[in-house]
Formats: sequence, C-alpha cells, structure tokens
Amino acid sequence: MTTGESSAITIDDALKMFAEVFEDSEENVKADTEREAIEGWDSLGALTLMAELDERFEITLSEEELEDLSNISDLLDILRKNGVLQE
Repeated sequence: MTTGESSAITIDDALKMFAEVFEDSEENVKADTEREAIEGWDSLGALTLMAELDERFEITLSEEELEDLSNISDLLDILRKNGVLQE
C-alpha cells in the first residue's frame, strides 16, 4: 500500500480526524476509547471512516479489517502500519 499526497500526521491530528469522522467530541475520542463508547461509530460511521482513509491516505480497509476494529488504538495502528502516523 502507498500513502497519498498527505504527509505524516500526529496522533493528535489523527484523534481530531476520527472525532470529525464519527461526529463526536475530541474529549471523547482518545487512543483507549472503545468502539462502543462512540455513538457515531455505527455502520454509516464505518463507511465514512473508510472513505476518509481512502481519500486522505489511499488506505483501503477490507470488510474483515473494519469489523476487527474495536477501539481508536486499532485505527492508530492502521495509520502506523501504513506509515502515515508520525510519533
């Protein structure tokens, strides 16, 4: 997989992006936040997430990968694995 035109983002930027995708407050979206704690992380939120990752970073998730996500940390790991998370 390759990354898009965007340069690497910080964890704070990633958390802010996830809060926007799931239409939740930044205070509620932390690395250890569980999927169930985010009201917007439903089927529509998952589709929005997939579109954002694809458009912004050219990261494509399979349905299985999407279903395996259980918390925000899993999303950060995907960004890390694809080389777009700067630490």
